[in-house]
Amino acid sequence: MPLVKKRLSIAAGATSDQVLSRTTYEYVDPGTRIVVAAAVDTVGSATADTTMDFNVNNAEFSKNASVSALVTGEPFGWNGNYAMNDMVTTGQVRNRPVITFTNGTAATRTVDVAVFIGG
Repeated sequence: MPLVKKRLSIAAGATSDQVLSRTTYEYVDPGTRIVVAAAVDTVGSATADTTMDFNVNNAEFSKNASVSALVTGEPFGWNGNYAMNDMVTTGQVRNRPVITFTNGTAATRTVDVAVFIGG
C-alpha cells in the first residue's frame, strides 16, 4: 500500500496546505482505498482544538473532525487508534482527495499524518 506521510507545523488559527497536493496521489482512480491516520502533539480543549477536513470530489467524509493527541508508546499507523477515515473512491473518473488540518488553538501545533493509498 503506497504511503504519503508528513509532519505538519500549523500556526495558531491557520489551516494546512492540502496534504496530497503535488504528490503522485493528488488524483486517484475509481475503486482506490484511502485510509487517513492523524495525531496532534497536544490535546485540545472544548473551546480550542485541531481538526481535520477530508473530502473527495466535493463529497465530505470529515468536517471539523477532532484530531487525537499522540500517545507516547502507541504505534502510529493505519490500523490503530489514529485512523480517522477508511474509504473507497467511487467516482467514475479520476478522484481528488483533499485533506486539510486547522489549528484552532492559540499556539503552533505539530500534526503527524499518514495517508495509505491502496487498490
